[in-house]
Amino acid sequence: MRSEGKFYDDKNFPRGFNRSGVFTISEASVLENYGRIMRALHEGTTQPIDESETQFLAEVLGQQAAVSEFGKCWLKYLNHTTHKTRSYTLCVSQRPNTGVYGDDDDADSGSDSDLDY
Repeated sequence: MRSEGKFYDDKNFPRGFNRSGVFTISEASVLENYGRIMRALHEGTTQPIDESETQFLAEVLGQQAAVSEFGKCWLKYLNHTTHKTRSYTLCVSQRPNTGVYGDDDDADSGSDSDLDY
């Protein structure tokens, strides 16, 4: 696989691939060093020039199972950047207004007249 310079994805991985917690050290290295050509091959803007690039393209297009390090790594990258999952929460955080430090003006006034000593 040829390299066309360093590949960065500041939109999805602003701290870099190695610090994302998603990729292993070797996967981050593959993405950084070969990501530009992998993206170009996947998008169809570049044609494969050797067997490894042809195999990579077949793997990411689903024509064969991903067995190469390049194919597995790019599919993992695509999975984390294109398949956004929504997360939902089951609880709502609303505090009841108890008057202790709620909307009472007396709590902010600094007056100690209401305190029992």
